Amino acid sequence: MSFFHAINAACSSHSPVVNIPEQWGQGRATFGGLVVAALYSKIAPEITKHREIRSLLASFVAPVAPGELHVAVEVLREGKGAMQLQVTGSQNNQVCTTVLASFGFDRESTVDIKGNPPPTFKGPDEVQEFPFIRGLTPDFTQFFDYRYTLGGLPFMGKGQRDMGGWIKLREEKQEPISVAALLALLDAWPPAVFSLFKKPVSGSSLTWAISFVNTPVDCGPNDWWQYQADIQTSANGYSHIDARLWDKNKNLTVISRQTVSIFE
Repeated sequence: MSFFHAINAACSSHSPVVNIPEQWGQGRATFGGLVVAALYSKIAPEITKHREIRSLLASFVAPVAPGELHVAVEVLREGKGAMQLQVTGSQNNQVCTTVLASFGFDRESTVDIKGNPPPTFKGPDEVQEFPFIRGLTPDFTQFFDYRYTLGGLPFMGKGQRDMGGWIKLREEKQEPISVAALLALLDAWPPAVFSLFKKPVSGSSLTWAISFVNTPVDCGPNDWWQYQADIQTSANGYSHIDARLWDKNKNLTVISRQTVSIFE
Protein backbone atom coordinates (compact mmCIF):
# COMPACT_ATOMS: atom_id res chain seq x y z
CA MET A 1 0.00 0.00 0.00
CA SER A 2 1.62 3.26 -1.16
CA PHE A 3 1.96 6.26 1.13
CA PHE A 4 -1.04 8.16 -0.23
CA HIS A 5 -3.19 5.04 -0.25
CA ALA A 6 -2.18 4.46 3.36
CA ILE A 7 -2.97 8.05 4.40
CA ASN A 8 -6.25 8.15 2.47
CA ALA A 9 -7.30 4.80 3.90
CA ALA A 10 -6.32 5.81 7.42
CA CYS A 11 -8.11 9.15 7.28
CA SER A 12 -10.98 8.45 4.88
CA SER A 13 -13.74 9.59 7.20
CA HIS A 14 -14.51 11.94 10.07
CA SER A 15 -14.22 9.02 12.47
CA PRO A 16 -11.89 9.53 15.45
CA VAL A 17 -10.12 6.31 14.42
CA VAL A 18 -7.36 5.81 11.85
CA ASN A 19 -6.40 2.40 10.50
CA ILE A 20 -2.66 1.76 10.44
CA PRO A 21 -1.63 -0.66 7.64
CA GLU A 22 0.66 -3.63 8.26
CA GLN A 23 3.09 -2.95 5.40
CA TRP A 24 4.60 0.09 7.12
CA GLY A 25 6.44 -1.67 9.93
CA GLN A 26 9.70 -0.58 11.52
CA GLY A 27 10.84 -3.33 13.84
CA ARG A 28 8.13 -3.97 16.42
CA ALA A 29 6.41 -0.67 15.70
CA THR A 30 4.90 1.24 12.79
CA PHE A 31 7.08 3.76 10.94
CA GLY A 32 6.85 6.96 12.99
CA GLY A 33 6.71 9.20 9.93
CA LEU A 34 3.48 7.52 8.82
CA VAL A 35 1.95 7.72 12.30
CA VAL A 36 2.70 11.44 12.67
CA ALA A 37 1.52 12.09 9.10
CA ALA A 38 -1.76 10.28 9.81
CA LEU A 39 -2.32 12.21 13.05
CA TYR A 40 -1.54 15.49 11.28
CA SER A 41 -3.99 14.58 8.51
CA LYS A 42 -6.81 14.40 11.07
CA ILE A 43 -6.49 18.16 11.61
CA ALA A 44 -9.17 19.53 9.28
CA PRO A 45 -8.39 22.76 7.38
CA GLU A 46 -11.57 24.35 8.71
CA ILE A 47 -10.21 23.97 12.25
CA THR A 48 -7.05 25.94 11.51
CA LYS A 49 -8.95 28.44 9.34
CA HIS A 50 -6.34 27.87 6.63
CA ARG A 51 -3.39 29.05 8.68
CA GLU A 52 -0.08 27.60 7.51
CA ILE A 53 1.71 24.96 9.58
CA ARG A 54 4.76 26.53 11.27
CA SER A 55 6.05 23.90 13.66
CA LEU A 56 5.27 20.43 14.92
CA LEU A 57 6.45 18.59 18.03
CA ALA A 58 5.95 14.82 18.29
CA SER A 59 6.52 12.56 21.27
CA PHE A 60 6.68 8.81 20.67
CA VAL A 61 5.33 7.44 23.93
CA ALA A 62 4.73 3.80 22.97
CA PRO A 63 4.96 1.67 19.81
CA VAL A 64 2.02 1.87 17.41
CA ALA A 65 0.83 -1.50 16.12
CA PRO A 66 -1.08 -2.06 12.87
CA GLY A 67 -4.81 -1.67 13.30
CA GLU A 68 -7.00 0.96 14.89
CA LEU A 69 -5.45 4.07 16.40
CA HIS A 70 -7.89 6.26 18.33
CA VAL A 71 -7.33 9.96 17.71
CA ALA A 72 -8.28 13.02 19.76
CA VAL A 73 -7.81 16.56 18.43
CA GLU A 74 -7.86 19.46 20.90
CA VAL A 75 -7.47 23.17 20.19
CA LEU A 76 -5.24 24.48 22.98
CA ARG A 77 -5.43 28.14 22.01
CA GLU A 78 -6.54 30.26 19.08
CA GLY A 79 -5.25 33.81 18.78
CA LYS A 80 -5.65 36.36 16.01
CA GLY A 81 -2.64 35.07 14.14
CA ALA A 82 -1.57 31.75 15.62
CA MET A 83 -3.27 28.58 16.74
CA GLN A 84 -1.94 25.59 18.66
CA LEU A 85 -3.47 22.13 18.64
CA GLN A 86 -2.74 18.81 20.27
CA VAL A 87 -3.39 15.49 18.51
CA THR A 88 -3.15 12.27 20.50
CA GLY A 89 -3.12 8.72 19.15
CA SER A 90 -3.97 5.85 21.51
CA GLN A 91 -4.26 2.06 21.39
CA ASN A 92 -5.69 -0.14 24.16
CA ASN A 93 -6.18 2.92 26.39
CA GLN A 94 -2.45 3.72 26.14
CA VAL A 95 -1.27 7.00 24.64
CA CYS A 96 1.17 6.07 21.86
CA THR A 97 1.96 9.34 20.09
CA THR A 98 1.24 12.98 20.82
CA VAL A 99 1.63 15.83 18.35
CA LEU A 100 1.64 19.56 19.11
CA ALA A 101 1.04 21.54 15.94
CA SER A 102 1.37 25.33 15.63
CA PHE A 103 -0.28 27.22 12.77
CA GLY A 104 -0.08 30.88 11.82
CA PHE A 105 -0.89 33.42 9.13
CA ASP A 106 1.89 35.23 7.26
CA ARG A 107 2.86 38.61 8.71
CA GLU A 108 4.73 41.54 7.21
CA SER A 109 8.38 41.78 8.26
CA THR A 110 11.37 43.97 7.45
CA VAL A 111 13.65 40.91 7.77
CA ASP A 112 13.85 38.32 5.00
CA ILE A 113 16.66 35.78 5.47
CA LYS A 114 16.53 32.72 3.24
CA GLY A 115 17.57 29.26 4.34
CA ASN A 116 21.05 27.97 3.58
CA PRO A 117 21.44 26.29 0.18
CA PRO A 118 21.89 22.52 0.04
CA PRO A 119 25.33 20.91 0.06
CA THR A 120 26.86 19.85 -3.23
CA PHE A 121 26.05 16.19 -3.81
CA LYS A 122 26.44 13.88 -6.75
CA GLY A 123 23.18 13.70 -8.67
CA PRO A 124 20.75 10.88 -7.86
CA ASP A 125 21.46 9.23 -11.21
CA GLU A 126 25.19 9.15 -10.42
CA VAL A 127 24.88 6.96 -7.32
CA GLN A 128 23.51 3.50 -6.69
CA GLU A 129 20.00 2.95 -5.41
CA PHE A 130 19.84 1.66 -1.83
CA PRO A 131 17.99 -1.67 -2.13
CA PHE A 132 15.03 -2.92 -0.17
CA ILE A 133 15.84 -6.37 1.22
CA ARG A 134 12.86 -8.01 2.87
CA GLY A 135 13.69 -9.21 6.36
CA LEU A 136 16.80 -7.05 6.54
CA THR A 137 15.73 -3.47 5.85
CA PRO A 138 12.58 -2.11 7.56
CA ASP A 139 9.33 -2.92 5.74
CA PHE A 140 8.37 0.72 5.18
CA THR A 141 11.55 1.45 3.20
CA GLN A 142 10.10 -0.39 0.19
CA PHE A 143 7.98 2.70 -0.47
CA PHE A 144 10.97 5.06 -0.76
CA ASP A 145 13.82 5.45 -3.24
CA TYR A 146 17.09 6.28 -1.43
CA ARG A 147 20.38 7.45 -2.93
CA TYR A 148 23.18 7.85 -0.35
CA THR A 149 25.81 10.45 -1.23
CA LEU A 150 27.18 11.56 2.16
CA GLY A 151 28.48 9.51 5.09
CA GLY A 152 28.32 5.77 5.49
CA LEU A 153 25.58 3.18 5.29
CA PRO A 154 23.99 1.89 8.52
CA PHE A 155 26.09 -0.49 10.63
CA MET A 156 29.19 -0.34 8.43
CA GLY A 157 31.32 1.46 11.01
CA LYS A 158 32.59 3.88 8.39
CA GLY A 159 30.37 6.86 9.03
CA GLN A 160 30.92 10.42 10.15
CA ARG A 161 28.93 13.10 11.92
CA ASP A 162 26.85 13.89 8.85
CA MET A 163 24.84 11.73 6.47
CA GLY A 164 22.63 12.44 3.51
CA GLY A 165 21.58 11.97 -0.05
CA TRP A 166 18.47 11.99 -2.20
CA ILE A 167 15.03 10.57 -1.51
CA LYS A 168 11.61 10.34 -3.12
CA LEU A 169 8.43 8.40 -2.61
CA ARG A 170 7.68 5.54 -4.98
CA GLU A 171 4.37 6.96 -6.17
CA GLU A 172 2.98 6.40 -9.67
CA LYS A 173 0.73 9.45 -9.54
CA GLN A 174 2.34 12.88 -9.47
CA GLU A 175 0.59 15.35 -7.18
CA PRO A 176 1.66 18.41 -5.19
CA ILE A 177 3.69 17.86 -2.07
CA SER A 178 1.74 17.78 1.19
CA VAL A 179 2.78 18.31 4.79
CA ALA A 180 2.05 14.63 5.44
CA ALA A 181 4.40 13.59 2.63
CA LEU A 182 7.12 15.96 3.86
CA LEU A 183 6.94 14.32 7.28
CA ALA A 184 7.37 10.90 5.72
CA LEU A 185 10.30 11.96 3.51
CA LEU A 186 12.06 13.60 6.44
CA ASP A 187 11.66 10.65 8.82
CA ALA A 188 12.35 7.86 6.33
CA TRP A 189 16.13 7.99 6.79
CA PRO A 190 17.80 5.91 9.50
CA PRO A 191 19.37 7.83 12.39
CA ALA A 192 22.72 9.19 11.20
CA VAL A 193 24.44 7.63 14.22
CA PHE A 194 23.68 4.13 12.87
CA SER A 195 26.49 4.48 10.33
CA LEU A 196 29.03 4.69 13.18
CA PHE A 197 28.20 1.23 14.55
CA LYS A 198 29.99 -1.86 13.25
CA LYS A 199 27.05 -4.17 13.93
CA PRO A 200 23.25 -3.75 14.00
CA VAL A 201 21.75 -1.94 16.98
CA SER A 202 18.20 -0.87 17.76
CA GLY A 203 17.01 2.70 17.94
CA SER A 204 13.78 4.44 18.87
CA SER A 205 12.82 8.09 18.49
CA LEU A 206 11.80 9.76 21.74
CA THR A 207 10.89 13.19 20.41
CA TRP A 208 10.84 14.95 17.05
CA ALA A 209 10.68 18.70 16.41
CA ILE A 210 10.02 20.05 12.90
CA SER A 211 10.03 23.64 11.64
CA PHE A 212 8.31 24.27 8.30
CA VAL A 213 10.13 26.87 6.23
CA ASN A 214 8.41 26.49 2.88
CA THR A 215 5.87 24.14 1.31
CA PRO A 216 6.51 24.40 -2.44
CA VAL A 217 3.55 24.19 -4.80
CA ASP A 218 5.58 23.08 -7.83
CA CYS A 219 7.16 19.97 -6.27
CA GLY A 220 5.81 16.49 -5.73
CA PRO A 221 6.71 13.64 -3.37
CA ASN A 222 8.11 11.64 -6.29
CA ASP A 223 10.50 14.44 -7.23
CA TRP A 224 13.99 14.11 -5.78
CA TRP A 225 14.46 15.76 -2.37
CA GLN A 226 17.87 16.44 -0.88
CA TYR A 227 18.49 15.41 2.73
CA GLN A 228 21.31 16.07 5.18
CA ALA A 229 21.54 15.04 8.84
CA ASP A 230 24.16 16.09 11.40
CA ILE A 231 24.84 14.38 14.72
CA GLN A 232 25.00 17.14 17.34
CA THR A 233 25.85 14.82 20.24
CA SER A 234 25.64 11.09 20.88
CA ALA A 235 26.46 9.57 24.27
CA ASN A 236 24.97 7.57 27.12
CA GLY A 237 22.53 5.81 24.82
CA TYR A 238 20.96 8.94 23.32
CA SER A 239 21.67 10.69 20.03
CA HIS A 240 20.59 14.23 19.12
CA ILE A 241 20.37 14.68 15.36
CA ASP A 242 19.54 17.74 13.26
CA ALA A 243 18.32 17.34 9.68
CA ARG A 244 17.19 19.45 6.74
CA LEU A 245 15.30 18.80 3.53
CA TRP A 246 15.55 20.81 0.29
CA ASP A 247 13.25 20.70 -2.73
CA LYS A 248 14.25 20.26 -6.38
CA ASN A 249 14.69 24.05 -6.68
CA LYS A 250 17.30 23.98 -3.88
CA ASN A 251 14.98 25.74 -1.44
CA LEU A 252 15.13 24.77 2.23
CA THR A 253 11.76 23.24 3.11
CA VAL A 254 11.88 21.75 6.61
CA ILE A 255 14.26 21.67 9.58
CA SER A 256 14.26 18.81 12.08
CA ARG A 257 15.74 17.75 15.40
CA GLN A 258 15.29 14.27 16.83
CA THR A 259 16.24 12.67 20.11
CA VAL A 260 16.88 8.98 19.50
CA SER A 261 17.33 6.22 22.09
CA ILE A 262 20.06 3.73 21.12
CA PHE A 263 20.04 0.13 22.39
CA GLU A 264 23.36 -1.71 21.94
